[in-house]
Parts: sequence; structure tokens; C-alpha cells
Amino acid sequence: MNALPYVLTFLVGLCAGWVTNVLAERFPVVEKPLFGPLRCVRSGERLGLLDYLPVLGYVLQRGKCRHCGKTLPWRFPLVEILLALAFTFAWANYETQPFYIYLINAFYIFLLAVIALIDWRYRLIYPVMIWGGVIVGFIVGLVSGPHPDNLLPDGIISVLLGVGLGGGMFYLIYLVALAIYRKRALGFGDVLLAILIGVILGFPRAISGLFLGAVLGGVVAIGFYFFGRKRWRDFIPYGTTLCIGVILIIIWGEAIWSWGPFGLITGLLQLFFLVILKVVFNQ
Repeated sequence: MNALPYVLTFLVGLCAGWVTNVLAERFPVVEKPLFGPLRCVRSGERLGLLDYLPVLGYVLQRGKCRHCGKTLPWRFPLVEILLALAFTFAWANYETQPFYIYLINAFYIFLLAVIALIDWRYRLIYPVMIWGGVIVGFIVGLVSGPHPDNLLPDGIISVLLGVGLGGGMFYLIYLVALAIYRKRALGFGDVLLAILIGVILGFPRAISGLFLGAVLGGVVAIGFYFFGRKRWRDFIPYGTTLCIGVILIIIWGEAIWSWGPFGLITGLLQLFFLVILKVVFNQ
């Protein structure tokens, strides 16, 4: 096995994690310029050149700001390492495929990581990120052609069905929750995110991506309630768990989305959509 591509993808993933942290720190805060010198999140002092380095900058400071001595957030090196591992594991799955397939999926992993981290910290999902990913996804669906191997959506029809499934289902949940609770129990940003997931995974993979994200969301909610961090009506970062579920589908693909209950749900909903497509569009 040639180890060089794995080393390179790991390093690129570290850099992607660093950019993810910067975007999550600056994008939601108007007072922080998106571009410009980086400053310590604790003291506000300008960082040194070595402090910019992913993970290593945190290690060199021993996890504390060199100016004020306050502990730096552990999420910085954690996000960088997780993105590095995600990029590396994705390469292991796509290394025998045309390189553009890996690049597209690596971009999706990065985009979903940014959305997930911002939603976790600020409870916000920015439409500009969603629509940027949707535009890329539609271009991929139109240009790349069929992919029955499920490494990308199987053509533009797969993309459209994924959008109909994800966006339609979540918009219905949004309306029902609004009617029952008289307030937005599900954010509209989650509806937009479901559309993006449909574009990224296409049909039928979007089914398992949404289902896996829902399962992870339930696990996180139970954990919060069990440890007393949240009450039943408190906000749960559902968008974050959806993004994580999709990243897992992108990396491990068939091994996850065709496994056990995921495969059963995928098969049943695929049959349902195929019947609808036959009846409505006479395809």
C-alpha cells in the first residue's frame, strides 16, 4: 500500500479542520472579520505564526493562551483531527475511483462539517451555505452522469428524488410541528439542510442519511436529558447530527446505508418512490 496519499489526505484534512474552526468562529459574528489576522478567542491578542498551525499550534501553547493563560477550547484540535480522519477514511473508500469523485465528496464533508459546527455552537444554519452546496450538487448531477455504484448520486433524477424526499418530508414535519405546538419545533434551516442532503446523497442514499442523522439526534437528546444538560423542550442541535450522519454515509457508503434497518427502510421507500414516479410521470 502506498502510504503517501493517506499522509497527504490527512494533512489536507487537518487544514480543512482549521478552516472549519475559523469559519465557525467568524461567520456568525458580525464584529469578527471573515478575513484578517487571527486572534486568541480568550484574550483577543493576535496569534503568532506557529499558533496558526493545525493541532500543533494548540500543542505548542499547551492548550492555554500564551498571553492570558486561559484554557483554549478543546474543540479546535478535536475538529481538526476529526476532519483529518474523515478525509483519510474517505480516501480509503474512493482511492480506486476517478479522483474527481473523491474531491467532490471531500468538499461535501468539509461543507457539512462547517454547517454542523456552526449549528452546534450558535443554533444557526446559513442559507448561503446550503444553496452553495445545492448548486454544486446539481452541477455534479448534470455533468457527472449515472453512478449506480452510489459513490455519487445516480444522475440528475436521483438528485431530484433526493430533494423531493428530504425537503418534502422535513417541510411536512415542520408544518405539522408548527400546527401542534404553535411554534417552530423544527427550524426551517433543518428543512433547507434536508434539501442539501438530498442533493448530496441522491436517492436512495438520502433515506439512510436522514434516518441515521435522526438516530444520532435521538442518542444526543437522550444523553443531554440523562445528564441534566437539557430539558424536553430545549434546543437540540439536530442539524449537527444530520450532518454527521451524512458524513458517515459519504465515508462508508454501502456498509452503512444498506445495513440492517437502513437497508430495509431504503428498499421500502425506494419502491414507494418508484411507484410514484411510474404513476405520476409514466416513467
